[in-house]
Amino acid sequence: MEPGLLRTARALDRVAIVSGHLVAWMIVPLVLSLSYEVVARYAFNAPTQWAYDMTFMLYGSFFMLGAAYTLQRKGHVRTDSFYANWSPRRQASVDLAGYLLMFFPFVGVLLFVGWGYFWKAFVTNETFVSSSWQPITWPFKLALPVAGALLMLQGVSECLKCLHTLRTGAWPEAVAAPEVAV
Repeated sequence: MEPGLLRTARALDRVAIVSGHLVAWMIVPLVLSLSYEVVARYAFNAPTQWAYDMTFMLYGSFFMLGAAYTLQRKGHVRTDSFYANWSPRRQASVDLAGYLLMFFPFVGVLLFVGWGYFWKAFVTNETFVSSSWQPITWPFKLALPVAGALLMLQGVSECLKCLHTLRTGAWPEAVAAPEVAV
């Protein structure tokens, strides 16, 4: 594989890393709303109507939008019983086949169907009718196609790394996550 393709993989990795660091900040309002609800409910016997909704919407978005970062960091669950003992070329060929046959079709459906869910919610100004608060749904449904797009980009990066490994016989060095100042 040409060094340019590996540079492309690195650029796509940076998209996943930056988006993962941005999405990580969603944990702050999630924890704050959950903490507020616990204190309000148990200390003052005054539960809120919005905290549960806020929690499930933020957690769902957090989970979906963090998937590409997790893929880039090799954090998804996998069984390495056999895989770990294989040569890098065999690992890369199995990974590449998995991406092409299973990952990309799934992500394509997520992107396509997720866009449809988002768009319908956006144009109809849909709300969560199960909640007395009735927040609008489209910002949270937007997480579906955005997560699909981020996963698609990271999948391309992973495939480029597989092609590099098939050519060279060695996996490229992992990109270190940049330090985040807090």
